[in-house]
Amino acid sequence: MEMVRKYKWVIFTVFPILILIIARSFGTNHFKSDAEKWAEPTVFQTNILTIQQAETLQGEKLVIFLENNQNSAGISGMKSLFIPVDSLLTKNNLKLFKGHKGPLLINSSEKATTARIWMVLSQMGIKNIFIISDNTSDEVMKHKFRPDTLARPE
Repeated sequence: MEMVRKYKWVIFTVFPILILIIARSFGTNHFKSDAEKWAEPTVFQTNILTIQQAETLQGEKLVIFLENNQNSAGISGMKSLFIPVDSLLTKNNLKLFKGHKGPLLINSSEKATTARIWMVLSQMGIKNIFIISDNTSDEVMKHKFRPDTLARPE
C-alpha cells in the first residue's frame, strides 16, 4: 500500500496512456502500409473489369454508383446502390461493405475518383473490390504516335 501512495501520480498518468495506446492499436480504422501490395492490382489492372467480366464473378454482386445520374443499363441482375463520395466512409456504409459476401463493384464517370475510392477501401481491409470500366485497355496504345512535322531541329 505504501508503494501505491508513493507512485500514485506515475500510476495515474502511465496507465491511462497505456490503455489509450492499446485501444488505438486494436482499432478498425487503420490503413495498412504495404504500398507495393496495394499498387500491384492497379499496375496489372486486375482491379478493373468490364460489365461482361463482372457478370462472370461468383457471389452476390453489389454495384456502388458514386453519381446519382449514372446509367445502370447493362448491369442487370446485380444489386446496386447510390452512395455519394462524401458519405462513402460512414460507419453504416463500411459495415455494409465489410459484411457483403460477394464482389463489390464501384462505378463512376470519374475514373480517378473511382481509383481513389478503391485504394481507400482496400487499405481499410475490405476485400473483393473492383472498378467497373467501359474499357480496360490503355488509351496510349490505341493511337499511333505521329511526330510533329512542323517542328524542325535547330
